[in-house]
Amino acid sequence: MKVFIAGGRGRVGSPLADKLETRGIEVVSGGLDDGIDVISGKGLAEALVGVDTIVNVLNTPRFDAEGAISFFEGAINNLNAEGKRAGARHHVLLSIVGVGQGDASEIGYYLGKVAQEKAARSGSIPATIIRATQFQSYIPILIDQHTVDGKVFAPRSFIQPVELDEVIELLAEAATTLKPGGEVEIAGPDRFYHDDLFRATLADRGDDREVVTVNAEGATDAMVPRGAHRVGTVRYPISGIPLA
Repeated sequence: MKVFIAGGRGRVGSPLADKLETRGIEVVSGGLDDGIDVISGKGLAEALVGVDTIVNVLNTPRFDAEGAISFFEGAINNLNAEGKRAGARHHVLLSIVGVGQGDASEIGYYLGKVAQEKAARSGSIPATIIRATQFQSYIPILIDQHTVDGKVFAPRSFIQPVELDEVIELLAEAATTLKPGGEVEIAGPDRFYHDDLFRATLADRGDDREVVTVNAEGATDAMVPRGAHRVGTVRYPISGIPLA
């Protein structure tokens, strides 16, 4: 079996490649560092020769709707077109829990992910969509993103962070054994409020930034699973945080 990972040297793609290779699967890493530009198409056709499954974990720093939609749609369309010509039979896409539910999709980046999912579902290669909640290891970065003038403005909404390794295991399963065409969501075992989680994380790190609780924009459960989903087993590495 041969798997192409779009974004194969990133936070998700690199450990996923390692996991697949330990199982005897041939992996082709697809990113700029590999001389492959999924957006322009440079090197893509050659890289996809003989590939059975495409795993798409590409990301973009663009948070504006125009930039995010252009990036995610363009990548999907190029992967589908060249993958189809190469004979790929499965396209596995990493997305976000809550995307596409309407009340969670007004941020430009999320609109990009909505467009990405739509393009994957309507593409020429059967797609499996894996949706994950926020990674546990990303929480400190998320806190920084909510910081304004030294204060952390945290919504009183739900968050259910998942361990990255468990997401990678699910992606590996999807790439090798899951039947194409489904959707699977995964979340961590515990649900918190953002403000409680942020306060506990900052205290554990010895960071004295003040956390200011603000009202959630939209539904409080917008970014956590609302239906059947896989539950991770790894708990957030700080104990004593109130559960939501």
